[in-house]
Amino acid sequence: MTIYYLTIATLAGLGYALTDRNKQAAHKKMENSRACAFHLSISFLLLVFLSSCRYAIGFDYFSYRNIYEITSELTYADILRLHPDEPLFFLTCKLLGTLGCPYQILLLIINVFLLAVAMFFIRRYSKIPWVSVYLYITLQFLAYNMNLIRQSIATAFFLLAFPYLKNRKLLPFTTLIFTGGLFHNSLLFLFPLYFLLPQKQTKKSLLALAALTTIIYIFFEPLFGLIKPFLPFRYANYQGGYFWHPNGLQYVIFPAFYCILILLFRNCIKDSLLRSVCINSAIYHFIISLFITKHFILERFAVYPFAFSLIAIPEIIYSYEKKEHDGKPFWTYHRVLLLFLLFGGAYFAFAALFGFHHVYPYTGLWNKSISSPR
Repeated sequence: MTIYYLTIATLAGLGYALTDRNKQAAHKKMENSRACAFHLSISFLLLVFLSSCRYAIGFDYFSYRNIYEITSELTYADILRLHPDEPLFFLTCKLLGTLGCPYQILLLIINVFLLAVAMFFIRRYSKIPWVSVYLYITLQFLAYNMNLIRQSIATAFFLLAFPYLKNRKLLPFTTLIFTGGLFHNSLLFLFPLYFLLPQKQTKKSLLALAALTTIIYIFFEPLFGLIKPFLPFRYANYQGGYFWHPNGLQYVIFPAFYCILILLFRNCIKDSLLRSVCINSAIYHFIISLFITKHFILERFAVYPFAFSLIAIPEIIYSYEKKEHDGKPFWTYHRVLLLFLLFGGAYFAFAALFGFHHVYPYTGLWNKSISSPR
């Protein structure tokens, strides 16, 4: 675990030292922008190293290695026949296999893409990029990359689609969602978020959503039976299998706490549409997480709305910079910053304790000789 703790401490400490202490000084803006770019570059290189040089961690590490080796032997026609609904990952494997690249190169290329998208998203939309990098690690997005590779690629396309969601441009949003869905079609189920996330919530709409969630939760099994014939075979076939088991209520604690925090600090997000997106994404993340107490496979849908935490939390913290000297309020910039840093740290500790995604503790290629397949 030491490498994780050192990475978190180093990137958070470096980010605060380079970009946060003198952030309010006007003459420091250009210098701060360069420091931010430097910090994100260091974060990118370090996280690519961690995620690409791992060995035997992540539940799917060896299954993806087997997929890569098998796919390399297939023809392109075979791939399109066997994986017509999600061909892009397998075509990528075939291309790299044809070039003679080992499995580790596949991981490297994928992680370069995932983290380049994440750093681009953070640089462009986060008010405090170093906090977003901290959250990217502590809120388990990095761990997700090291386990559910195809869905992580789909999540990256969801992040790329964010500006079109925010600016209400349906065609480019749809194009990116469809492309990401060709890597992992779970993303296609989240297409309705284009219409749901910008909606302003009222007390009546929240009560209606709560009632609907309760009804679906209680009658989930018969309702699933009704829609099962319309689902792709892979999703319909989960019923009764290993992934259909429930998770404990403890896995809902942090999604609930995050939702409460966003609702409590919602007025700190000045842009009305972004405020609605952040509020609704927190609510839907909580609702989806609640349903993993029915079947834990549903967790894979929760990551998409939760991705907006990378900009929602910095947006809230940043709003307190100018309130630092407005009287003596309890919630000052540094107290709000500490609150969310503690939230991220507690989430990471919880994830490490319960072994989220089988990436804790870290095992690198240099430990390969003492590691065994899991």
